[in-house]
Amino acid sequence: MNIEFRDLRYFETIAELKHLGQASEALHRSQPALTKCIQRLEEELGAPLFERKGRGLALTAVGKEFYLRAKKIRETSDHHLNGMEDFIAGSAGRVRIGCGPITADYLLPTVCALALRHAPNISLEITIGTNYELKEGIRQEQLDMIVGVISTDDEFVNQGFIDDIVVVAASEGHPIFAQPSIRLEDLLEYHWILPTPPVESRKWLDRVFAANNLPKPITHIEANTLPSIHDLIASTELLCFLSKLTLDHPKTRGLLKEVRLKETTMVRKLGITYPHGTLTPATGRIIELLNQHHKKVRRPRLK
Repeated sequence: MNIEFRDLRYFETIAELKHLGQASEALHRSQPALTKCIQRLEEELGAPLFERKGRGLALTAVGKEFYLRAKKIRETSDHHLNGMEDFIAGSAGRVRIGCGPITADYLLPTVCALALRHAPNISLEITIGTNYELKEGIRQEQLDMIVGVISTDDEFVNQGFIDDIVVVAASEGHPIFAQPSIRLEDLLEYHWILPTPPVESRKWLDRVFAANNLPKPITHIEANTLPSIHDLIASTELLCFLSKLTLDHPKTRGLLKEVRLKETTMVRKLGITYPHGTLTPATGRIIELLNQHHKKVRRPRLK
């Protein structure tokens, strides 16, 4: 059927008012225009919709059924159009967020809380992975933003919110702590559990040893996420390279200990990464909420 939405709206008003003149005033359309509307619908349906009743109009049996269906179509259309308005305003929609293993504990809860409190009609789809994997997700347009370690390159927009320090760590009873002093080359006497080579922290650590004319650490186990296997690290004599946030986390505290060495202390920022250019309104809203939240957190207290 080829029925215009405008004709459905006119028909609904005529059916409710049961009078062509009153419908004409309500719709600000001439009576001949509304008469043509009814004729178009009746020709399309192949049946009369109205019959005369005194000075007014009454729906036929077909007209009554068509009225119910037209009303449902209009209400559904209004719902979807209103949904579009919410989408454009950034108060509804879906945001696909990639999250690093560290920020799953430290930034992601903030993102979720802000969305639930201030944008409850925005749904979040969360993928946990390494920054290397998640950036590829943005490139492939499978993710809208990343909550994780930010980079210094300009491929994407990067905003830092939380300071993070990455250090060498080991089980509390590791023999390296029996040494009176620890040097960089001493770390090479032990095997390591490290992130996979594409991960930025692994690249950074390899560069430290190379800059000091030393071989890379001997990697016994490689994993794309280390925080989730802290029990394994604590039960072996493997060295690892972990965020101090992980070392201080309640579920990890007391299991691992920092191997204090200036050369292997990496300072970085945790925050958000998203593509240049136009974002979905919902993504823009989540970023706006995060910026507002962290401005309040950083605001100095008045004395």
